[in-house]
Amino acid sequence: MKLLFENWRTHLNEISFEDAKKRLETKALTKWIKGMAFDEETGAMTLSVNEIEAAKNELAKLVLEFVPEDLTDVQQGTTLEWIISNGINDPYMKQKFYNEAIASTETDSGRFPSSARADLRIIKNDLERYWHTHEYSSERDIFKIKTFGALAVSADRAKRRFDAAQEEKDYLDADKGIEVFRDDDEWRIYALHNKGAACKLGKGTSWCTAAPGLEYFEEYYEPDDPLFYFEDKRYGDTSKRFQFHFGSDQFMDEEDHQVDEETRDYFIDLLAKTGAPKKYKIVQYWVTKNEVAQTIYDEKTTPEELMAIAKKYAGNGEKEIIETIIDSDNVTGEVLEYILLNDADYGDNALSNPKITDEFINRLAYSEDATLRYMAAYAYDFGDGLRNKAVSVEALDKLSEDPETLLRMRIAMHPFALPETLAKMANRLMKGEEKERVEGMLSNLLRNDNLPSNLFAPLVKWSKTRTAEGDSPKSFRDSLAPTAVSAAALNPNAPAEVLREIGDTMIDSVYSKESNVSYALAQNPNTPEDILLKLSKSKIPYIRNKAFDQLEDTMRGVKLESLRESFKKFMK
Repeated sequence: MKLLFENWRTHLNEISFEDAKKRLETKALTKWIKGMAFDEETGAMTLSVNEIEAAKNELAKLVLEFVPEDLTDVQQGTTLEWIISNGINDPYMKQKFYNEAIASTETDSGRFPSSARADLRIIKNDLERYWHTHEYSSERDIFKIKTFGALAVSADRAKRRFDAAQEEKDYLDADKGIEVFRDDDEWRIYALHNKGAACKLGKGTSWCTAAPGLEYFEEYYEPDDPLFYFEDKRYGDTSKRFQFHFGSDQFMDEEDHQVDEETRDYFIDLLAKTGAPKKYKIVQYWVTKNEVAQTIYDEKTTPEELMAIAKKYAGNGEKEIIETIIDSDNVTGEVLEYILLNDADYGDNALSNPKITDEFINRLAYSEDATLRYMAAYAYDFGDGLRNKAVSVEALDKLSEDPETLLRMRIAMHPFALPETLAKMANRLMKGEEKERVEGMLSNLLRNDNLPSNLFAPLVKWSKTRTAEGDSPKSFRDSLAPTAVSAAALNPNAPAEVLREIGDTMIDSVYSKESNVSYALAQNPNTPEDILLKLSKSKIPYIRNKAFDQLEDTMRGVKLESLRESFKKFMK
């Protein structure tokens, strides 16, 4: 009866992946962010409503990254539910998840050096091992496991039991599922066609294909796209094994880690020397692709040959080939222009190559193709500043009135947009002519160092009367004001009187919880001394310390100026 109850409880905890993802849309993650953002010492929140929402969205994306792909639908759903319920509350990981979630809201990128993604690969591997060896686990109800550390221990113990059981198993159909392409003193290269073959040859590895209860052959591996097994026999008892599946782009070592491209290409060359390319089209495709890449790398390859390759592969989703052409020493501006114009997914990488002229990039701004105009608008992101001035101020002014909202938003943050252009954009915003992404447009303008100083105050004032949807706000916090003051506080060219108003509004008031704004004020060179003095009494150490530093710099500047004046008087 007890066993029956435990089995019933296990099924009760199972949940599909789609159902689990619905939890991401509930208030569960919002409540978690609020709990973490509450400062016990000050009794206030350290994030605004907008920042809480942004952090919640980041957390939702983050937890999905921790769900392994090589699981069944129910296992993925149960895993996601466990992460939401238990994983993000792990004492060791809790702060790391929070740090990662609020990274986009922080003004000081160095404040939180420890984040959850640093542990991503290890945790995903632990989750995979837990489920792949679930039949051998002493704790089959994952919700009884409260931490990632306990999960790792449980997975390790189950893996040892699984390995021991595998050693004793004799897979009767294994030989029927093995297709030999090479077997000599150096290499075994097989195509595997059934579960028995995968389990027999995968003993002692972390491959999901060798795990009990997971029918990946039936679900993924088709007769014309088999699993390929490589065993390097030159190391004797410590021979190394690798597993490739071309259809899913999985090229794994024994620990189920993706090998690097150089190692992958080495094995493809080995496979090319067997009969596999003739039998399997997908192998022939990868062998050909590998040969093309080697041709591109060859210093003797001519620009004409590179153009022929570009014409064949541009626009076909071949990221590696396109990037290899772009990086080739022999590539010409003509080839790069062709790639940029004909590969919407990866052609923009050509913008980093100095062989693409500024004149060509500037012409993109006048294209009828919105994608090409967008490339012109953000060309300054490429080439470590090489393209900062590729687009003329006249073209930027034209793009500031583009029909595409995303393009206009780009120009609002462009470091070389003229103050006059930004002034026109700000006035259109305040007149209500911007209907979409209003909050983003406001933030981009106020953060732009080129925004005329006389527009800061009107934009902040306007923000208090508007919401992102255009309705009249019920309170300060419902309005666009928190976004506006956050952006303005960050701008080193914001006028002192605007920063004083922000400080008076946010410090020692119901809005004192806006710690990111306080920190931005503490490091802004234009923040008035009286505001810095208030901030220097903050109970939050990083705000207090930054305000002290700023005051010290200010006083040092005053003293130096005083010394200069005294020296001038002395010389007279």
